[in-house]
Amino acid sequence: MERSDTAAEQKDYPKLAVIGVLHMAQFFPYAFTATALPFMFRKEGLPLEMFWLLALPNIPRWFKWLIALVVDNFGSVRFGYRKTWIVPCTIIGAMSYAVLAWIPPSLAAVYIIIAILVFKSFVMAAQDIAVDAYATESMTDTERPVGTSIINFLGALAGVMGAGTIALVETFGWSPTMFAAAALLLVAAIPAIIRSEPPPPLASQERQARGERPDLIKALKREDYSKYILPFGFMWGFGVVFMSSMTGPFFADKGLTLTQFGILAPISSIVGSGLAAVATPWLIERIGFRYTTLISVVALPIEGAMFCAFALFSLPVLPMLIAMVSLLGFATGLFNYTASISRYRWASKAQAGTDYSLQSSFMHFGAWASGSLSGVVAAQIGWVYFFPFASIIAAIAALFYFVKFDRIEALVLERERIELSA
Repeated sequence: MERSDTAAEQKDYPKLAVIGVLHMAQFFPYAFTATALPFMFRKEGLPLEMFWLLALPNIPRWFKWLIALVVDNFGSVRFGYRKTWIVPCTIIGAMSYAVLAWIPPSLAAVYIIIAILVFKSFVMAAQDIAVDAYATESMTDTERPVGTSIINFLGALAGVMGAGTIALVETFGWSPTMFAAAALLLVAAIPAIIRSEPPPPLASQERQARGERPDLIKALKREDYSKYILPFGFMWGFGVVFMSSMTGPFFADKGLTLTQFGILAPISSIVGSGLAAVATPWLIERIGFRYTTLISVVALPIEGAMFCAFALFSLPVLPMLIAMVSLLGFATGLFNYTASISRYRWASKAQAGTDYSLQSSFMHFGAWASGSLSGVVAAQIGWVYFFPFASIIAAIAALFYFVKFDRIEALVLERERIELSA
């Protein structure tokens, strides 16, 4: 094997770990608020019909495509093109979370809390764009399956640590727990801030040499994005959130205490995500992206049936409940890991922030639409019918990916050839 081929097969694990830790910095406090607030507000008596309020902080993420044009165009080469945004946004985000420490969740404070989260979401959207562009530009094709698994697993680990702090609220109170979550955001970002940032990819350098700026219209006109990637992003975000946004309120209605849910949510998440992180690259090497996704397509109706049974009968003992939720979380998580790998693959290296943010904007638009509707649907049809229906919604995106994957890959390869030969 030639030297160039050998180099292509090597993986820079320290780099992949730093990228993963960067994503951890985003998930620590976000997981705490996203998991705790629906559960706590439900305990406070917030009607399901008003849960659309909790989806409002997702709105700024619709506009990531617009923010990305600024992030992609401005930055310090000396300090780091992407770190120019990552450092200040992380600090402001942590300060926003710290403010929440002074405002315990209550029906009277719901509007103030949502307003702070909306502001925080605008700031962290810029950080998210820079982090995703950093990952998209840094990972090679060889590194991407393992790198994405590291990113997703460390993100899930951060989510577990954030969600796990829910169990501490009853012991230590809201304010100390929220302060701790804000501090974790800062600590997790330190390794990425210290490490030197790699140079932009060749396609980006050639675009800059030609004097071209990231072009949103050009991306929207491409067949791969307009016909396949962006619609898939919406369906994916809608399907995932439609079910996940209601699991907390469902377990609250079934009588779990805050501490019990604080144990169930993080353990089932880390076990399911950890198994998926290990299994996804291995499965992709052996059966490919499409058939790895097919496993999740089969598992989703089973997950819907399991929650339907939980709604009809009493919940099993907590250890068994954790095991059941974890196992199905692993099976359905294979699709999320596979789709995440493809998202980094499908973003243009010439304008990584803009391209990836377009995908994220459509995905978060789907998540917002889903989060706004799921509570209303659950209230109207009841838990018994909601979860089977939600599993069908989630399976639509996985089936779309399975059917259209080869077509999307062909279009992406052609686009990359054109970018490098321009």
